[in-house]
Amino acid sequence: MDFVKALTFITEDPRWKEKVAIGSALALLSFLIVPLVITLGYCVRLTQNMRDGKQFPLPEWDDWSGDLVRGFKLAVVWFIWALPLFLVSIPMTIGGIMTDSDSAVATTLGVTIVVGASCLTALYGIFITLMTPGFTLWYARDEEIRSGLQLSDIFQWTRAHVTDVILFTLAYIVASFVISTVAGIVGVLLCIVGLIITVPVATFVTYIYQFNLLGQIAFKDSTGRVYYPPAAAPVAPSAPPVQPPASREDDAPQG
Repeated sequence: MDFVKALTFITEDPRWKEKVAIGSALALLSFLIVPLVITLGYCVRLTQNMRDGKQFPLPEWDDWSGDLVRGFKLAVVWFIWALPLFLVSIPMTIGGIMTDSDSAVATTLGVTIVVGASCLTALYGIFITLMTPGFTLWYARDEEIRSGLQLSDIFQWTRAHVTDVILFTLAYIVASFVISTVAGIVGVLLCIVGLIITVPVATFVTYIYQFNLLGQIAFKDSTGRVYYPPAAAPVAPSAPPVQPPASREDDAPQG
């Protein structure tokens, strides 16, 4: 993966300013949920364009309803994968209540439940972090929710690409920290009010960075799965050069 290219590719697009401006405006309004979902759908198209080897993978903002649908589907996939974390929180809450009991037995049992649930949460958190690239790319294959839930296939893919997955995760964490820090500093230097601009821009750029890296992983994959780069179109053989007819002067006898 080219970690620098995942950021610099933005300015290579002839219309990058307009595209980033619109994405940043949606990031500013992400608390309304719908703009956030649209941004997710847009980022799915970015990954698909990277996968397909498009020259300028940053999509145009020309499919708002489509982005809303595909972003909602991806959010559903993420929610289903994260559902065990919500389920584990139930016994953790019960255990927390039991620790406030006057009974020593109840308190001990409550502490045991909290510790056990916390360990399960941590383990599953690591698991889902490693699986996220796989099920996101699986969903991007055909934009079907069921594709993002193919546990066996996605697990096998993750095992085969564990190095890429770990590098992606580390790069995303580092980039998120660096981009947000720079945005915060610049925003403060612009008399605090600048944060209204720099923070949404940083948020959108971080999304782009993440999904560009996912597209890079998809593009270089060589397992032969159908949603990876299509085969190059065959090049028609070039016709042999046509020799110009000999002029009559050349055919005339010399002398």
